Amino acid sequence: MMQWEYSSLPQSLIDTKAIQWNKDKLLTTLLLNRGFSDEKSVNEFINPEISDFRNPFKFEKMASVVDKILAKKEKNEKIFIYGDYDVDGITAAVFLVKVFSEIGIDVDYYIPNRMEEGYGLDKKAIDFMKKRNCKLVITVDTGVNSIEDVKYAESLGIEVIVTDHHKSTKDKEDEELLLLNPKLSDTYEFKYLSGAGVALKVAQGVYEKLNADMGKLYQYMDIVMIGTVADVVPMVDENRIIIKEGLKILSKTKVKGLMYLLKYLKFQNKEINTTDVSYFISPLINSLGRIGVSKMGADFFLKNDEFEIYNIIEEMKKSNKKRRELEKAIYEEADHKIKKMDKKSLKCAFLYSKKWHPGVIGVVSSRLSVKYNMPIALVALRDNIGKASCRSVKGVSVFNIFHTMKDKLVRFGGHDLASGFIVKQENLKEVERIFKENIDEIKVEQEEKILKIDMELPIEKIDENLFKAMESLAPFGLDNNHPLFIDKDLSFDYIKKFGVNERHFNGIIKKNGKNYHMVAFDMGHKINELEAKIQKFDIVYYPEKVIYKGEEIIQIRIKDIKIKDDFYEIFTK
Repeated sequence: MMQWEYSSLPQSLIDTKAIQWNKDKLLTTLLLNRGFSDEKSVNEFINPEISDFRNPFKFEKMASVVDKILAKKEKNEKIFIYGDYDVDGITAAVFLVKVFSEIGIDVDYYIPNRMEEGYGLDKKAIDFMKKRNCKLVITVDTGVNSIEDVKYAESLGIEVIVTDHHKSTKDKEDEELLLLNPKLSDTYEFKYLSGAGVALKVAQGVYEKLNADMGKLYQYMDIVMIGTVADVVPMVDENRIIIKEGLKILSKTKVKGLMYLLKYLKFQNKEINTTDVSYFISPLINSLGRIGVSKMGADFFLKNDEFEIYNIIEEMKKSNKKRRELEKAIYEEADHKIKKMDKKSLKCAFLYSKKWHPGVIGVVSSRLSVKYNMPIALVALRDNIGKASCRSVKGVSVFNIFHTMKDKLVRFGGHDLASGFIVKQENLKEVERIFKENIDEIKVEQEEKILKIDMELPIEKIDENLFKAMESLAPFGLDNNHPLFIDKDLSFDYIKKFGVNERHFNGIIKKNGKNYHMVAFDMGHKINELEAKIQKFDIVYYPEKVIYKGEEIIQIRIKDIKIKDDFYEIFTK
C-alpha cells in the first residue's frame, strides 16, 4: 500500500522566499518542496534557454566526428543514418536526416526490422547501404555494442560513427571507435541524454563548425522532444530545454506527419504536454516498430505526400490495436504464472513462451515489475532463438547480471533497470539459472512506496494561478515529478473502468453540489464500481485541462485513492 506523506513548511520561510524570489506563495511552496534554496537555481529551472545548452565539443571525440561528417559533405558522398526501431531511435534518425538535408548533406536512413534483424548494427543492413554508395554510417540510439559489425563495415570501405546512450557490454572500450556516448564520456557532464538528445549534440557540432543558421536546426526540436519523452530520461538539465522548446515547436510543427497526427488525436487546439506525448503520440509511433514495419515510423516524419501520411497513420492505428490485444494476452498469461509461484521466497520472475511477440514483452515486463516490485524477464521464443526484455527495480542492475553471463548470450544491451538479450534456446535454462542465482545474492531493501504531497488543496480552489504555477515547473517526468495535492471526504457520482484488464477508471466527483470530471490510470484494481457510489474517499491528485466535447474543461487526474475507513497519513516536518 502506498503511504502518503506531505510536509508542512514554516509559513515564515515561504513568506521570506516569496519576497526574495519575487514569486507568489503557491509557486514558492512548490519550489521549496523540490529542494530549491537560491534565486539563481530557481530562475535557471523555471526559464531554461536555448543558450543554456552545453557545448557539444565537450564530448572527447566530437571534433573528429564533425570533421568526418563535413569531409563527406565536401565530397558530396552519401551518409546513412542507422537508427534503432523504437521512438527514440526513429526520432534521432529522422532529426539528423532533416537537419543534414537543410545544409546540403547527401543523407539517407535505415531503420532495422525488429522481427527480422533485431537490435544493433547488422551486417545485412551494412550490405544494403554499401549497394547504395554509402561512405559513412552514423548510428543513433544504438551501436555501442556492435563493434564486430562496425569492423565489417570498415572492411567494405564504409566509415562508422557510433552515437548511443546505452551501457557498454565491453570490459574495455575500443579506442579507435569513433563513439559519442554521454554515459561513457569523462568530459561531458550531463549523462542522461536520450538517443535523440545525442543526435542533437552531433547536429549542434556540425552547424557550429559550419557557422550555419541554428534556427534551421531548432525548428525540428519537436522531433527530438518526442524521442526524449519516450525514452523516460530525467527531466532536468538539457532534457528540460529540449522538452520545453520541443513542446512549443510541436504546436506549430513543420512536420506534415505530426500535423496530421495531431488532427487525428484532436490536439490541434490543445496545449500539448508530456503526458499527451507519452500516452498518445509515442505509442502510435512505437506500434510500427513493435508490431508493424519499423521504417514506416521514420517515413511518417519525412514524407510530405498527404495520401502516404494518411496511410501510415491508418497503419499506426491498426498496429496499436493489435499491440494492445497482444499485450493483454501476454500480461494475463505471465501474471497467472507469477500468481502460482511461492510469494514468500519469490525475488524475481523469468518466464518464456513460443506464443509471445517480442515487440510487446517489454511493455508487459515493465507493468509486471511495477506490480510485483521485483525484476521480471520475459522471453519470446521463435526458431530456437529467445528474445528477452527485462525490467528491474532500484538496487538490481539486470544489465550487470547479463554481463556476468555474456558468453551464454548471442548479444545483450540496455540500461541497469531496462535491458534485453538474445539467446539460443539451448542456453536458455542456464541463463535462467544464472539470472535467478545472481538476484538471490543481491540484498535489496524493499522500498517503501511513498507518495509525496505538496499541500492540501480542495478541488473547488483550483484556479488559473495554480495552472500558472504548474506550468512554471513543467515539463514533468523522471526527477521532476508533477505537483500533487490532497482533498478529503469526496463522493463519486459516477465511475466506470476501462482499458486492458480494466486497468483504469474515470467518472464524476461530486462536491458541494458541483461535478468534476476525473480519471485514474493503473488504479482500476483499487475500486469497486458499485461500492464506490456509497463510499467516501480521500484522493491525491493534480488538475489538468482537457478538451471534452469540443470544450476545454478541468479534469482531476487521480494519482492515488483511499477509502475513508482505510485512510492514514504520515506527516513530516
